[in-house]
Amino acid sequence: MKKSLLIVFLFTFMTVGLGFNQLVMGSDETIKEDVSITPGKPISFPQQERIANLAVKALKHIAKARGFIHGNSFADARSELGKSQALMEKIRDSLPTTRIKDHIWVAKKHLSYEDSEEVIPDLVPIYASLDEIQSFVSVDKTRAHLDEAKEALKAGDKEKGSAALESAGESLVYVEIDLPLRYTERKVASALALLTEGKEKEADEMLKQAEEGVQVISISSYGPMVLAQESLWQATKEYSKGRYETAKKYLSDAKVFLKMAAKQADEKTKAALAKLNVKIDELEKKMAESSSDFSKEIKGLWDKTKDVYHKTVEKFK
Repeated sequence: MKKSLLIVFLFTFMTVGLGFNQLVMGSDETIKEDVSITPGKPISFPQQERIANLAVKALKHIAKARGFIHGNSFADARSELGKSQALMEKIRDSLPTTRIKDHIWVAKKHLSYEDSEEVIPDLVPIYASLDEIQSFVSVDKTRAHLDEAKEALKAGDKEKGSAALESAGESLVYVEIDLPLRYTERKVASALALLTEGKEKEADEMLKQAEEGVQVISISSYGPMVLAQESLWQATKEYSKGRYETAKKYLSDAKVFLKMAAKQADEKTKAALAKLNVKIDELEKKMAESSSDFSKEIKGLWDKTKDVYHKTVEKFK
């Protein structure tokens, strides 16, 4: 039941282009606050569309498999689940984190047969790619491991460099999609095993749970929680560049997105979002009264917002 509510929560607030503007500016039942700056999408539109389309196709195959189970056509059910697994692998390949992990793999491979210093240039595209995704994926640990690898390579320590690169790859997780994706993959694999054991009823229940996970994948990449994170990240960037008024506008945008998200959240999440908005209000007041450096506070709000969103998908661990 909780996962079903999460799906409704995410789906209700998946907004794109004109649809988003209508939601913000439209009926009396919506929040009538103008968003002054439209944040960029966490992943590009083609990526988002590809992930959503693949997820829906995987969902169709899982639904077909359930139908075949109810019709006692178990071989057909297994075939459909195999197709869903192939699609989920494509989803994983489409994630922006996968490309970075591939770069890390290449660096590690080069390290196995090249001099350490010759591998250092392999780190350049990894650093650049981390910069591209840092607004929606926590990359601090990954960057720290990458720094360790760089220092080790400069010192000619291949073993330490390889270990640091391994840690960098392991630390890079796109939680909002990775968790429900892994959850769905586990459920489908379990269903296949149960079918082999002749436990069709249990397999169907596993697939029912898998459907919930794959539905979240299809709608989780561009909702108001993600937009709030993006707004706060942009506020952090603008503030660091001395563009204080622009940073304030992004903070204001973040409050709107958090209020939108709270409309369909469960009570616990709603309370957490309300606290975040209070903290933004308090920060805005401080910024109006003082010329102190508030960059850490803004970054802290981004961290807290991301933590709240992560808790909504941790149900899929």
